[in-house]
Amino acid sequence: MVKKRFGWFNLILILIIIACVVLLILQNVNAITGHATSGTTISNVTIQKYLSFDFCGNLGAGVWFGEVNTLPATNLNGSHNEDGIDSASTYCVNVSNDSNTGVDFCVNASADLKTSDLDVLGLSNETYSNFSTSNATYPQLSDERSIPSVYEHSLVNIAKGEVGYYRFYLDIPAGQESGTYNNTLYFKGLQTGTEDCGS
Repeated sequence: MVKKRFGWFNLILILIIIACVVLLILQNVNAITGHATSGTTISNVTIQKYLSFDFCGNLGAGVWFGEVNTLPATNLNGSHNEDGIDSASTYCVNVSNDSNTGVDFCVNASADLKTSDLDVLGLSNETYSNFSTSNATYPQLSDERSIPSVYEHSLVNIAKGEVGYYRFYLDIPAGQESGTYNNTLYFKGLQTGTEDCGS
């Protein structure tokens, strides 16, 4: 008799366990079927403006007006104002292909032109013109401006991989003391549209 009760008891336990497993499976049927879920997020990057330029060889070597034997002299050409193809200027700035923005250029001079004896040829006598291309006509003498003593805009919006050109001129009044006169020209490249050249 004890064996029969023990058999029924085992059978009831087995049925309870099977019922629990079935109920557990039914309760979690959606959780274990492999259904996928989805979501969204954003990706973001900020790329800064970057510009790079260099001087053409002749501008990097300096602006030379040569020797002057007769005074007064008006609108002396810089030595490389017209020595390129089709009388183009070879005083130029190259905007690198690495740049990702157009470049505006500013120019100024350190001071008046002076000799080692401190004779002065006023800065207003040194002028320039500029243009985005160069040939026998451009940059034009009629567009000349005095080289300023503080940075001022000159070339505007020279695109990456492009070149901007300058021509330089010098006036020497009668009676100017003899000697070799020098000053330093400065060029600054800015992101196109920057209003202030800074100091």
